[in-house]
Amino acid sequence: DYRKAAILTGLLVGALYLSFSLVIYRWCGIWIATPAFGSAGTLFKKISYGIALPGLVIGVAIYQHVAAKLLFVRMLRDTRHLQENTVIHWSTWLGANLLLGALGFIIAEAVPILNYLLGLAGSLCFAPFSLIFPALLWMHDFRSYRAGSRSQQAMYGAHALIVLVGMFMVVGGTYGVAVSIKQAYDSGMIGKAFDCADNSGS
Repeated sequence: DYRKAAILTGLLVGALYLSFSLVIYRWCGIWIATPAFGSAGTLFKKISYGIALPGLVIGVAIYQHVAAKLLFVRMLRDTRHLQENTVIHWSTWLGANLLLGALGFIIAEAVPILNYLLGLAGSLCFAPFSLIFPALLWMHDFRSYRAGSRSQQAMYGAHALIVLVGMFMVVGGTYGVAVSIKQAYDSGMIGKAFDCADNSGS
């Protein structure tokens, strides 16, 4: 049943993404705003941001909380400060949250156009988490396939190829996005870092 559910979910998600992107591209073409709902007009953009903003804030808070918790537990593991109400406990917890919040703010403001920021996040996160790490885990679990039958060796080689493709996507994608960001700064598309100008194109 799991396989059927996974296939159905994949097909539905793929169909929805394809439908939305084709309809938006049909009506907006190359003049699409970032994010896309900015292309639908000022009123719809305001309504969309009003609905999306609480979810974005909550989503960011969850991600920051999880990352801060990871740092907090790693730093205070095997000490009494992990669970006791001490100055070190609270200063570590608040410091981790402030550090990660400041880091996120700097990254978001240094790359002030959303599609470049998404491209950078995709290059640095998509390939490792969806291609490299799963293939490496499979290669670890089935390391006996390296010396197995020809079909097993072919399967092992295919996963090694996936790792190489993922590494190429990380390096090539990050380089490509960095060049695009530099060109956007040079051409004046991005005014400067930490600029509050509306660069959504809507």
